[in-house]
Amino acid sequence: MARTFPFSKQQVIVLLVCVGIFALGQFHRASGAVFTPILMDRFTLSAASIGGLVSVMYFANIVVQMPFGAALDRIGPRPVLTVCVLLIAFGSVLFAFGTGFEALFVSRILIGIGTAAMAAATHVIIARNFAPRDFGYISGLVVTLGGIGGLLGTYPLAFALERAPWPVVFGFVALAAFVLAGTVLRAVQPGVRAREVGPEAGGFLSLLRDAEFRKILALGIVTYGPITTITGLWGGPYLQDVAGFSAEGAGAVLLVLFGATIFGAAAFGQMDRHFASRKRVILGAVLASSFSLAVLAGVPGLPVPLVIGLLLIAVFAQQFFIALGAHMRRVVPDAMLGRASTLLALVSVAAIPLMQIGFGAVLDIGARAGFGAQVQYRMAFGCLGAMIFACGLVYATARNVDEERV
Repeated sequence: MARTFPFSKQQVIVLLVCVGIFALGQFHRASGAVFTPILMDRFTLSAASIGGLVSVMYFANIVVQMPFGAALDRIGPRPVLTVCVLLIAFGSVLFAFGTGFEALFVSRILIGIGTAAMAAATHVIIARNFAPRDFGYISGLVVTLGGIGGLLGTYPLAFALERAPWPVVFGFVALAAFVLAGTVLRAVQPGVRAREVGPEAGGFLSLLRDAEFRKILALGIVTYGPITTITGLWGGPYLQDVAGFSAEGAGAVLLVLFGATIFGAAAFGQMDRHFASRKRVILGAVLASSFSLAVLAGVPGLPVPLVIGLLLIAVFAQQFFIALGAHMRRVVPDAMLGRASTLLALVSVAAIPLMQIGFGAVLDIGARAGFGAQVQYRMAFGCLGAMIFACGLVYATARNVDEERV
């Protein structure tokens, strides 16, 4: 007998739309490192100016997170996402054809606002269109397949900008966003609310009063931050200064680590679907990540292959955020899922710069104490691992929600 395909045509369309949404956001987050040198030459911008241009997207994103989260619960993901993707499209047009720093600055604000609701909206769409047992699995697929957007924002973007005019490249990005906005408007439907509650369930404060949600939020602090601290900032200097890699070699290792995040998302989606206890999956990953960093911190003179292996384990295990989102979906009423997802995303994203700065501060403390580069990084890895472990201890007290495996 032929095996029945597990999802309907509408569910597959919704999945592809979520992938497109995630990929668009990842592209804009990853592209800064590529277009920054070009803009500095094109407009004779200082390092401070270009830093403000890149970071304003994140500040705009954080500022509007909570209003968008409330809107997702009150009016649904389709109108919110349509507006958000259109803002990205118009911001991309301005970025493509802007003739001064002010226009580029405004464009990055529009793109930052547009990307604010994407993570939470994806959670709401998945929850309304798929069975509860498939939430983590579908979320993992979205992150895995949507990761191509981040890849497109690196070497492929640089390749395109070397061979085509700036307005053509980013004009194409804007066109893709307009097409995605139309697809969202047409394809995203309200779906089924499996655990519907009334609209007066409460707001952000009621969520923060919920002890179980606070435990999930505590672990959310160490979801994205450790990954981006290693792969997005300090991993490169560590591999060059301590492990002895060239810049090109360090870049190759970082590419492998980035690939581990993509495969990790798929793996944790599968584990969330098939393992009996979601909480044990998450705690096991927390222990694996913190232990790997503890070994890097506690053992001097590790062989380079082992160093890379430990970094791979740590980055791979950090994809527990897929299962953490699924746990949140089980304890939060459907009518508040948009706000809950927004709070989780807000805490996770806000922790990124704090961890990156904190890691650097520990390096500075070690340098002032007269320690060499290896000891400085061992101290920093130890602090990072300890923070993951501490947040894991808070989460360990959370209730082990009974799972529906049907």
